[in-house]
Amino acid sequence: MDELLPALPPEMTGGPEDEEGLLVDLEMEESEVEELPDGSAIVKMDISGPDENEDFYSNMAESMPETELSGLALKYLDLIEKDKEARKKRDEQYEEGIRRTGLGNDAPGGANFQGASKVVHPVMAEACIDFMSRAIKELFPPDGPVRTQVLGEASEDKTEVAERKRDYMNWQLTEQIEEFRDEMEQMLTQLPLGGSQYMKLWYDDHKKRPCAEFIPIDNMIIPFSAANVYTSQRAAEVHNITQQEFERRISAGLYRDVSVIRATAEPEPTAPEKANRKVEGKNPDDNVDGVRTVYHVYVNLEEEDDKYSNGEMAPYIMMIDEEDRTVVGLYRNWEESDETMTKLDWIIEFKFIPWRGALAIGLPHLIGGLSAALTGALRALMDSAHITNAATMLKLKGARISGQSQQVEVTQVTEIEGAPGVDDIRKIAMPMPFNPPSPILFQLLGWLTDAAKGVVTTSEEKIADVNANAPVGTTQALIEQGAHVFSSIHARLHHSQTRLLKVLGRINRWYLEDMRKGDIVAELPIRREDFVRNTDVIPVSDPHIFSETQRMAQNQAVIALDKAYPGVMDATAIVKRSLKMLKVPNIAELMPNIPEPEEMNAAEENVSMSLGRGAFAYPHQNHLAHLQTHLDYAMNPIYGSNPLIAPAFTTNAMEHIKQHLVLWYSERMRGYVEQALGRPVKDYDMPEITDQVDKLFGLGSQLVNIDAQKAFERLMPVLQQMAQTAATYAPQPPLDPASQVYKETSLAETQRKAARDAKELELQSEKADTDAILRIKDQQIRVAMDAADNLTEERIKTAELSQDASVLKHEQEKTALTALKEAQSTLGGPNGQY
Repeated sequence: MDELLPALPPEMTGGPEDEEGLLVDLEMEESEVEELPDGSAIVKMDISGPDENEDFYSNMAESMPETELSGLALKYLDLIEKDKEARKKRDEQYEEGIRRTGLGNDAPGGANFQGASKVVHPVMAEACIDFMSRAIKELFPPDGPVRTQVLGEASEDKTEVAERKRDYMNWQLTEQIEEFRDEMEQMLTQLPLGGSQYMKLWYDDHKKRPCAEFIPIDNMIIPFSAANVYTSQRAAEVHNITQQEFERRISAGLYRDVSVIRATAEPEPTAPEKANRKVEGKNPDDNVDGVRTVYHVYVNLEEEDDKYSNGEMAPYIMMIDEEDRTVVGLYRNWEESDETMTKLDWIIEFKFIPWRGALAIGLPHLIGGLSAALTGALRALMDSAHITNAATMLKLKGARISGQSQQVEVTQVTEIEGAPGVDDIRKIAMPMPFNPPSPILFQLLGWLTDAAKGVVTTSEEKIADVNANAPVGTTQALIEQGAHVFSSIHARLHHSQTRLLKVLGRINRWYLEDMRKGDIVAELPIRREDFVRNTDVIPVSDPHIFSETQRMAQNQAVIALDKAYPGVMDATAIVKRSLKMLKVPNIAELMPNIPEPEEMNAAEENVSMSLGRGAFAYPHQNHLAHLQTHLDYAMNPIYGSNPLIAPAFTTNAMEHIKQHLVLWYSERMRGYVEQALGRPVKDYDMPEITDQVDKLFGLGSQLVNIDAQKAFERLMPVLQQMAQTAATYAPQPPLDPASQVYKETSLAETQRKAARDAKELELQSEKADTDAILRIKDQQIRVAMDAADNLTEERIKTAELSQDASVLKHEQEKTALTALKEAQSTLGGPNGQY
């Protein structure tokens, strides 16, 4: 094989500078690479944050002239007021949506007479609650909202990092950030009413953990010209905070230290806030807590004195106190190492139904008119029923009734005087002829209800009418067709949740060491380096699945496919998924305990395979020695050939022996090629060496064949005998569909013939029994008749004998009488006288 070596590239033949194969030089500083004792290396990525460069992330307002800060404050406060005015109509739509729920007892519309109904149809409130209940189950399950998704090759290191991050972030969102689920649920209940709502994440230095907050759309002010909140040239977040919170932020260093003027007047609430106060039952006070408004404006500025932006347009966060009309904070809003100065997101938008413009639309836009019509129809029905049963009447003028209305209590008798000549009380007063509740109006109410619910709810009730024998996927298709609106909304929620997790990952990368000062975080196996990339963790929600009904229908389809095509899918995985969907606790306890692969010696492997457990071959083992041990055991009549042991041992042993054979082949082939190369085979996918390596494997194959003939010459007969033994114990393979049909048809025909033969045998048996009975009866009759004939003959013979005897006796008597007469005549007469 040495003659092939000159044909290889020089770097393939080995050398002092390249003993481990082809190397690729990475251009990085030595300080960025940490070499480990086992030869591997850790590449240190840039994880710098506020703790590494306090100057970059510091409050720029501390060192800026007061005149410049005042100018910025006045300019942007004026812009904010104009932005509020531009979005005023949108706030009114949100307010009307809150009022249409009826929770504040101030829904618009209705009659004005005394006792008029103020009932509100619940379609709007019901839609909000139904949407939140469905969405929170998918976005925030009890085990946490994060799962892993490793892109590219799923190496062990990548998988381990992703799983660490998943476990840590699930712990954060379910336990560490205590308010996260509450804020998320508030956002989801308001999302259908506002169309767009926001969630914010930030790090609190005082609590030493991330914090979450729901920001309603009326507290997020964007300009009229904005296309969306992420690319808007400015976006103002409204903070209505108490005097105590304002001073705390100054002490924490978030705001610069200014002479604080206590706020006396309460900030003007927005229209949606006024409507929400009625729902909560809140009444304005005298601002005893000193609530004031601070705007956090996410804006692009050209700061000429900023040495990091060099006067270029860059993103900043500017904090303006409306009470003092001054800037209390100005921070750079990009990462220090980012040369592009890309804006960092801290506020994530959640959309209901996208529309033209920056903001999405909600239920007030979709079914606001239907909700008003439903409430109007319901109130009309209630008012009609009330008026019909109310004591409303007309009185005849001149009747002597006092000017006040007569209030007649139950069981009370009240006297009134009528006009002269009036003798019938019905001639004095007449009830008003109001129409009763209209059945047409009631039918219209039902139609309007169905129309409104058809927009915002799913049609899962139709699934109950689906035939159980319907084709696979029919139920799934019906669910998706009946819930396409919610499905698209759910996909948008999933996307927004993904962006939210990226924000949390950045916070962890910046502040994890600071969070480690707490007892719990210090014990968790997580590192800042794990959060350099956040593409390996995504929301646990599935944008294609939005309800448990759809998930169950999908699982039923999988089960049906598994029955139709047995052996194609993993039945254990299907059962686990079904149990998980049924929310069965401790699934592992219900599943069989499958031991992990364990390296054993050949004797232990024989014992394991004899007990019905598998064994695994490993590359570094002596495969020929293992094979000899297994085959000796297999041929021993006491052990491997014993009928008690052979059924379990033989099948497992054949699989295990196959592993040893292929590993022996692989090692021999690799050994010949590496011997020719003088080094391990690497970088096979490089085109310049692939052809040469293939030639080496071709020559090595000839040598391996010669080695195999020598090594396995005496083992092959034993292997063939074992294969025959294994075949006797192996289960019959499943038939293909055509053969199965033929088998079932033949079996049915055989069963039919067997049933026919059995019936014929039964009939023949019955006939034989009948014939036997008839023969017995006939024989009995003949015997009886013979007996009678014999008796008759005997009687005849007896009679003949009796007659002969009578004749003989008569003859005898006659003879005797003759003899007597002759004797008398001879002797002398009849008296004996001689």
